[in-house]
Amino acid sequence: MSTATNKTAGLQRLGQHCAVLLGCLAVFAHGQSAKRPPAPQFSLAQLRFSPINPAARPAGLGGAFIGVANDATAAAINPAGVAYLARPEISMSQAWGRSTRDFPDHATSDKSASSLRFNGTLVNIIYPFKGFTFALYHQLAFRSQFKFEREQFLTFAASRPLTLHEQLGAAGNFPGLRSEFFFEVWQDAFVIAKTLKRRLRLGAALRSTQLRLNLQEHHYFAPELWLQSEPSPRTVAQKRANGLYRIYHAQRDEFRAAWNIGLLYELDKRLTLGAVYHRLPSYTIDHLRTLPAYSLPDRTPNDGRDEALQFPAEEVHTPFQLDLPDNWGLGLSWKAGGNNLVALDVVFHRSRSLLQGAAQILPQDDIMTETGEYLDPDNRVDLESEELFSVHAGVEHVLLWSQAKMPLRVGIYNEPVFGLHASANDANLRREYPKPGKRWHLAGGTGLIIKNFRFEMSLDFATTSVEAIGSAVVSF
Repeated sequence: MSTATNKTAGLQRLGQHCAVLLGCLAVFAHGQSAKRPPAPQFSLAQLRFSPINPAARPAGLGGAFIGVANDATAAAINPAGVAYLARPEISMSQAWGRSTRDFPDHATSDKSASSLRFNGTLVNIIYPFKGFTFALYHQLAFRSQFKFEREQFLTFAASRPLTLHEQLGAAGNFPGLRSEFFFEVWQDAFVIAKTLKRRLRLGAALRSTQLRLNLQEHHYFAPELWLQSEPSPRTVAQKRANGLYRIYHAQRDEFRAAWNIGLLYELDKRLTLGAVYHRLPSYTIDHLRTLPAYSLPDRTPNDGRDEALQFPAEEVHTPFQLDLPDNWGLGLSWKAGGNNLVALDVVFHRSRSLLQGAAQILPQDDIMTETGEYLDPDNRVDLESEELFSVHAGVEHVLLWSQAKMPLRVGIYNEPVFGLHASANDANLRREYPKPGKRWHLAGGTGLIIKNFRFEMSLDFATTSVEAIGSAVVSF
């Protein structure tokens, strides 16, 4: 019995050794199984979004409306302003625009513009009831949409061929990229406002905030570049379907509760102070990173060794927290005579925690050690967002006719663009993840007021965008 058991165990060991030998032969015949160089957990390098002007009159004043806020469009900016209204009003706005974004500036094959077309604000003001004023509004608060493509490019070292880690995204070398990004935030709100002691007005809004986000991004690596070892200042390759290296996908359509409060205080008959706080929600985004099975040929086929590389397929779900930026704002409006108005707003936007939960450490500046491990040289987070200030200023003059009024407006403001950018000292990271540049906008507008009807329009210009907004307001 013991002899039979020993023979059986020996046969099992022999079978195991044969399986291992066959496995080794298969590896050498078809390439070595290799560990992939590190890849970012997420790909939101192009995460850029800006607030949308809700209506023509605030837009024509450069967004300086916190201390003005005396018509139906005030509900989305400073809810305290609807307390000025003694009769019901309905306002509708529509905007058209076109804008480009600050994509990375290297080897870009196509800088597609971001095309905007959206509803601005729909406000319903319900009749005053026992000293209160009520409102409902539907608003597009943020939007960003683009398609972006670039070629792969490699910068070769003069004294050696690049490592696999470098060719797939380190040391200033970038795979080909095709990215489609869509981001919208809609708000539906119920507003209540009241006048206290004549000079003080308070308002609050309870909002249902809808986030719509979709990211589809494909990275490409051309296998023929793996075979190239001659020094060259730069080698550019078109993206290839058979060189698909990694895929990023994120999608979300969700409603969350939010709120904001505001006040208006008349310091005297001409000067009014306004203040607002907008609290926006957070959303959990399930980010899917797919790394397809991938193979690279032997770079030196005649040296007697098979050094072909094979990477197994991988798939990783990384949930992270997207925090929409809250903001605090102060505004002043000054009535310089009966037909002139000057307005100034200062707004502080909290966006430091724009993205949480995903490791914001990138492999581009990592260094490979002798043991094959990758270490970050400065041991710090590579991406960050920052808190922003925006300043808005505008002037309005009203021309009087016998039966109508014609307001003329001009304004200026800097656009707060929220996004991630490189915080590390590595120059290549800063080139791949640029910091959003400051954009100053010049705005202007006019309108026509006849009794209970008001039609207004505005134009907004910046170096990379143009936008037109039309609004109609009817009071009953």
